[in-house]
Amino acid sequence: MNSMPTQSGDRALRSVAPPAPTVLVLGGSGVIGSAICQQFARRGWNVGVHYHTNHASTNATLHMVEQCGRRGMVFQADIGDPRQVHALFDQVQTAWQGLDACVWSVGRTVNRVAIRITPQEWEQMVHIHLTGLFLCFQRAMRLFPEQRGGSVTVIGSLSSTLGRAGQTAYAACKAGALGFMKSAARECGSTNVRVNVVFPGWHSSPLAGDAFPAQDNLGDHVLGRTPTLDEVADFVYLLATSRNVSGQICNVDNRLW
Repeated sequence: MNSMPTQSGDRALRSVAPPAPTVLVLGGSGVIGSAICQQFARRGWNVGVHYHTNHASTNATLHMVEQCGRRGMVFQADIGDPRQVHALFDQVQTAWQGLDACVWSVGRTVNRVAIRITPQEWEQMVHIHLTGLFLCFQRAMRLFPEQRGGSVTVIGSLSSTLGRAGQTAYAACKAGALGFMKSAARECGSTNVRVNVVFPGWHSSPLAGDAFPAQDNLGDHVLGRTPTLDEVADFVYLLATSRNVSGQICNVDNRLW
């Protein structure tokens, strides 16, 4: 004879916490990506940290995620390679079955004026910033829960709208990402998937390099300062979890555009 659950057993079943939400941060080994990984972990999310070659930085980010008491996982892939992208998302699906959010924080630049950029450099930039975004977006869409949906947040650049001498390829690719985001947001609205772009402002990083402006050269910033990494990461988290925001370009610093 099957015994009926006890009252205490019922309470135990009711008190089981739902699984923690999951986020995959593509480019999570970078300066901005690492800050985003930590912000999601602090908010109770399990975090997937993607990297291509920077293994040391990835391990440091993973350690900080785990210090927040959350589960972190590392995923390695060249996101310009379709086979590696498929393998990456297969690993994500095996680990978590699904995703709640995906953040695109992949970045690389060629600091050269247009007439000096080689066709190979141009092709590589397009392959990383646009083809890679497209491939990862396609696979991420398959992992979002059908009813609950999810979010894709693309870390963009103000250079996509303003342009910048010496960054023709980078600005063109980032501008392409804006068109991709707006179209994808329209296509995915019916499935409750939100797609947005964040301009994170200037940050000292290998990507910014020598172009990072000095404090006395911030005349185009109306407040005369740049945002902190924590401020950017917090904004990305809030945007990724905002149920009614999609198809938007959000500038986190105080430059006018």
